[in-house]
Amino acid sequence: MVRFMIGEWDIALLPNSYPRELMVEVTMKCNYNCIHCFRRSLMNEHFGEMDVDLFKELLKQAVKANVRKLVFSGWGEPLVHPDIAYMIELSKRKGFEVLLNTNGSLLREYANDIVKLGVDEVVVSIDAVETDLYEALRVGGMLSEIVDGLLKLKNRIVRLSTWKPIVSIQFTLNNYNYKDLLKLVDFAKKVGVTNVIISNVIPLSSTLEKEMSCYMSRECLREVERAKYVLVRESLDSNVYISLPNFNVVSDRRCPFASRYASYVRWDGGIAPCIYYAHTWSNAFMGIDRVIHAVIFGNIKDDDLLNIWRKTEYSEFRFRAYTFYMPSCLDCPLVNYCDYTLSNKADCWGNEPTCSHCPYSHDIVRCPL
Repeated sequence: MVRFMIGEWDIALLPNSYPRELMVEVTMKCNYNCIHCFRRSLMNEHFGEMDVDLFKELLKQAVKANVRKLVFSGWGEPLVHPDIAYMIELSKRKGFEVLLNTNGSLLREYANDIVKLGVDEVVVSIDAVETDLYEALRVGGMLSEIVDGLLKLKNRIVRLSTWKPIVSIQFTLNNYNYKDLLKLVDFAKKVGVTNVIISNVIPLSSTLEKEMSCYMSRECLREVERAKYVLVRESLDSNVYISLPNFNVVSDRRCPFASRYASYVRWDGGIAPCIYYAHTWSNAFMGIDRVIHAVIFGNIKDDDLLNIWRKTEYSEFRFRAYTFYMPSCLDCPLVNYCDYTLSNKADCWGNEPTCSHCPYSHDIVRCPL
């Protein structure tokens, strides 16, 4: 039995503990170069992709571990993987629930496969509903391709009289696109989308944060507050559900991965606790530039997924993330003078590594699970 001590408490992991969900990064490659993308600040790594044999091994281990859901997402665009349709087919054949997170550029090509194979959910990232702005933010993309792909997906769903997949839009709010908020419901109805998930951006530097982030702009926040009531009313009058992020760092914290018993599988087989800690990169939040070091608890090439999940160090990490038994850097008055907050290696309570400045935990940024 896995046990560890916290203060005077003796914590024991249930012997039948297992991961319910896996976010699977089949590739780090992407056909876009979005201005806010994590990939722009990746450190000391290359953009690799998972081979089919490793994916088959992952499925074998996931079945053994009783995993229920696979989320094709991560640091790359899943649909650029040459074997993605086969990977989805294998996943559904094994009985997994499947969510596909995509930039939508290849939806026209894969719409038939997505519906035919029984993908349960599709989340499409769209950061503008006007062509010029979309192409300025999502460099390399064309809004018309996304619209065509969504409409083709909608038509296939209707033609086959199925309710799957549920289709959602993820909208990353920033200082350039906040005026598009009031256009989202009409856009969603046009392309057959039932959910709109709005997130804040994670800027790649403090300079970009000043330029881009809505949460630090009074004008943007005023517009969001004004739009909120309009969006709620429009949402009630339609079949489109709007989900807004939190804008207050003084809030309850919740780890999306820990609370959903989820793990992240990198393209090379490495097991990370979440998308945020899957690779080494740099970003800025609330005026502080930070280096985020990859946190890897094992690799399915060398060990079994279930063994990695039940390791003492991973179990203790998940417990602290689940309970948030750690400080909160984002609302700490000493954050501008503290060296601990400059990386995720450790915090002032002695946690190594730490999630004390994770913007996902405050729901300021929305997790793609």
